[in-house]
Amino acid sequence: MNEKDTIEIVKQALDDEISSLIHFRDELDPSVKDCIDLILKSKGKVIVTGVGKSGDIAKKISHTLSSTGTSAYFLHPTDASHGDSGIVGPEDIVLAIGKSGESEELNYILPTLRKIGAKIVGITANPKSKLASLSDIVIITPVLKEACPLDLAPTSSTTIALVLGDAIAVALMELKNFQANDFALYHPAGRLGKRLSLYLSDVMRKGERNASIPVDANLETILKEITEKGIGATGVVDSQSKLIGLITDYDIRKYLTKNTLLPTVTAKDMMNANPSSFRPEEKAYDVLIKMEGRERPISVAPVVDERGQFVGMISLHDLLQKGL
Repeated sequence: MNEKDTIEIVKQALDDEISSLIHFRDELDPSVKDCIDLILKSKGKVIVTGVGKSGDIAKKISHTLSSTGTSAYFLHPTDASHGDSGIVGPEDIVLAIGKSGESEELNYILPTLRKIGAKIVGITANPKSKLASLSDIVIITPVLKEACPLDLAPTSSTTIALVLGDAIAVALMELKNFQANDFALYHPAGRLGKRLSLYLSDVMRKGERNASIPVDANLETILKEITEKGIGATGVVDSQSKLIGLITDYDIRKYLTKNTLLPTVTAKDMMNANPSSFRPEEKAYDVLIKMEGRERPISVAPVVDERGQFVGMISLHDLLQKGL
């Protein structure tokens, strides 16, 4: 078999799954709306269950729902038969996934879950199945053809179930007005979560770590502060701790190449009186983009509050260390 034949096989599998998805979308069961309305009105959580490949899809759907503002858990039917059904409450919604709708393990637990008080939403390709008969709401997921050449291995059918779960999660997000800040709350460790949730106040050097000198500081004081704080710059403040300038290593070198070094030189003589600065409530990732995106990128910048008080210093190194 040559490479072209392999590529054609892959394309055919993709075409089969795409065709089934398009058919499912065009013939979308209106019961999907009933399912979403039921979840929105519920005071409980969503329990997603299934066996085999459908169980794998159920796990993914439960994770997607949980991360987008809808409390959800995966429940394996076998575990449910041996005590784990205790996780299900009378206010809960159960999404039960099964292409044929005839899985004994899945159907065995549904009457118990209904007795607990949970509502059952069956997701199946077989409207005459036992799963359908045990469900309060049935979403039919017709499959034109499995991508498997034998039309046996779950391929198109699991893709449809997965996409349906994603679509339900997205609809719930919009109807609940789930925002980026909400998303960040559930994803604090990942890069995306950090970009959404980390503010400059969380990252900046402040307090004793912040490099700061008075406007009349001499060269020795300037160099000592920059060296001790290890950020390559220092803010210059007035008597009320308001920022009036910034001195970087570059500013010192620039001054010394153009002027004679006199004992009377002060911070006021060397400082940049109009430095770029940021506010502590700005998102750290936005500041990173601004610092790198300038025509002449800057590696360090002061942070001032709404009153002009010098409250911290931020460097590109600090931002990048946070994994932004």
